[in-house]
Amino acid sequence: MTTSIFPQQTSRRQKNYFNVLSLLIILLFTGCDSTTLFQSDFFPTPVNQPPPHIQKVGTADIDGPPGSVKVVAAPPTLTGKWVQIGRYKEQPSVSGLKCNVSKFSGDGEYLFSTMLYIPSGCGTISVQFEPTGQPTGDLTSFLHLDFMEDNRIRIDDIEASKFGTFPRNQAFMLQVTLKINATLPTVHIVLAGVGTSGVKDYNIRSEYRSMARQFSAARIWMGWPYTGYFHAMTIVISRSNK
Repeated sequence: MTTSIFPQQTSRRQKNYFNVLSLLIILLFTGCDSTTLFQSDFFPTPVNQPPPHIQKVGTADIDGPPGSVKVVAAPPTLTGKWVQIGRYKEQPSVSGLKCNVSKFSGDGEYLFSTMLYIPSGCGTISVQFEPTGQPTGDLTSFLHLDFMEDNRIRIDDIEASKFGTFPRNQAFMLQVTLKINATLPTVHIVLAGVGTSGVKDYNIRSEYRSMARQFSAARIWMGWPYTGYFHAMTIVISRSNK
């Protein structure tokens, strides 16, 4: 059964619901029971310019050639400014945006959320989670999600882990809850939006558990051999105070 948080309305109503949802994401992850460690703010940035290093909370680093990561106007039927990440056919490097938390906080419960828009023809894109002190060009991660060309989501390159479905040419929400501890760090993944479905619980693999305890960044990117472009906005990372 598809989880629907974008009602099937006119274009104007879709924009209004999208704006409300984006605001709810920010309010959800910046509440009094949590501390915001990263929050994107692309609105002051001119169109076709790269996202600034200093974000509303935390910092962002670009991995890729000039123009591969830039702020753009909203895709069709949506509003606001988004970061567009793209990779062309002959490009030898990856393209990505690394979102660094404002401070390392150790074990605890973290929440990551973003809005994604993946058009038709776009290759596989990835969202991954990284340890502290890692250079921008280092793609090591303790967890990564691939949004595949068959419109399903794969975890850690494991075919048997595939779940859910996401739409093309339409915004949807990704939320990842990371419960980081010394014994059994876990992940709870939720996708939501019209034409979107997927809820998955997953245990961080044993060989990556010590790395998970160093969590301090999330990266949204596209690597070889995939090409195309996609969009993201309202990227938030918070830590529960409970």
